[in-house]
Amino acid sequence: MGGINFPMLSDFYPHGAVCTLYDCLRPQGFPKRAVFIIDKQGVVRFAKEYEKGIPENPELLAELDKINKG
Repeated sequence: MGGINFPMLSDFYPHGAVCTLYDCLRPQGFPKRAVFIIDKQGVVRFAKEYEKGIPENPELLAELDKINKG
């Protein structure tokens, strides 16, 4: 995302473990398209499910900026 340096998490192994924790695993066994932004204290500051496609970068960058300025 444009050279921003922050940790990102992807649910790879064990398959579905993170999706299950965040309640975004479909019954068919594949993840929903979802984005969660978690601050340094471990608080979920943004969560959104997307029907399809790629999440809007301006929306996500605005949320990250709120945390950074907060």
